[in-house]
Amino acid sequence: MPAQDRNSPLPRLLTFLLGITLAAFVAGQLLSAAPRLPPAVLLHLLFAVGILPLILGSITWFTPVLTRSGAPEPITLGPPLLALAAGLMLLYALTGQFQLYPIAASMTLAAVLWISWWIRGRAKKSFGAPHPGLLWYRLALGALALGLAAILLGAFWPAQWLPLRRLHLHLNLLGFIGLTALGTWRVLLPTVGRFDDPASGGWLQRQWKPLTAGILLIAGGAAWWSPLSIVGLLLWVLPLSGLLRHPLYDHRNELINWHGAAPALALALLGLCVLLLAAAGHALGLIAATPLLSAFILMFLLPLVTGAATHLLPLWRFPESTSRQQALRQKFGHFGGLRGLAFLAAGLLTLLGTGWEWVLATMALMQFLLMIGVGLAQSNT
Repeated sequence: MPAQDRNSPLPRLLTFLLGITLAAFVAGQLLSAAPRLPPAVLLHLLFAVGILPLILGSITWFTPVLTRSGAPEPITLGPPLLALAAGLMLLYALTGQFQLYPIAASMTLAAVLWISWWIRGRAKKSFGAPHPGLLWYRLALGALALGLAAILLGAFWPAQWLPLRRLHLHLNLLGFIGLTALGTWRVLLPTVGRFDDPASGGWLQRQWKPLTAGILLIAGGAAWWSPLSIVGLLLWVLPLSGLLRHPLYDHRNELINWHGAAPALALALLGLCVLLLAAAGHALGLIAATPLLSAFILMFLLPLVTGAATHLLPLWRFPESTSRQQALRQKFGHFGGLRGLAFLAAGLLTLLGTGWEWVLATMALMQFLLMIGVGLAQSNT
């Protein structure tokens, strides 16, 4: 992890943004039953207010690791804070002031270009060649920029509004979140699971091409011609199936556990594989978009965020005390594997249309929040 100044504000910002993300998950579940609330409000509450600023902050944290450079400058707090402000403006726009949405999208695009420019500078100053994971961040930000450009274009091209909105959705979810998550997951899982994985760098160097091509085909197919989506999904099969063998199967002894961050992260990948099959069903007209989006949240994002937070939040809270970090990780990871199974089961129930999935997911999320509350309270005594 990057060396942090003792009074660096970045760990505190990341802790705050994680709190916003978890609050967005809870609020989304509570508001899902609200009558007449547009689905776009709930979706952007989670992604534009919760996930996007947290990812930009996390990229700021990990980039110095991948470039073997110094701690982030204070000015790098700007992009995630600007994205958060844009997300809040977007929520207001979606509740009745729709003419403000291009301003919110432009603010987010400015945040993306800002952090992309900073990453470019860090890559030039890298001690040796940057880790291949840095390329994944840059590709993810590129997908987000394209998605934002598409929705901005839709404001001036009403005839193509629906296709451009679908393009925006897929580039943001599968492109930005998917590439960021997989790039981080491939590096983080061995650390969390405490095993060596010399193959991770090679996998990142090889697999970005088919995955990126697949994202463009899936997004383009969703927007204009569905057969392209099937081709794009097929490009994802080999890279993801390879991960099922290594590291998941090869290191199953380190990953199968009722507790800890590692099983939750492993289950997030399993959830993504299930979603890949469901996405094929959606492209063929067999599964509606709404349950697929809900399943993406439940069986991929929730185990991913809770698993990563179990490992990273103690680091952000106590960057200079390894013993306090380990104590918090043990507390946060209590029944982490069971939580991951609950999120996976909730996603499956969503795809099956049972209607009980949010009860299961809410119980798991509340247990995680309880562990965070208890752990932080004990750490402050």
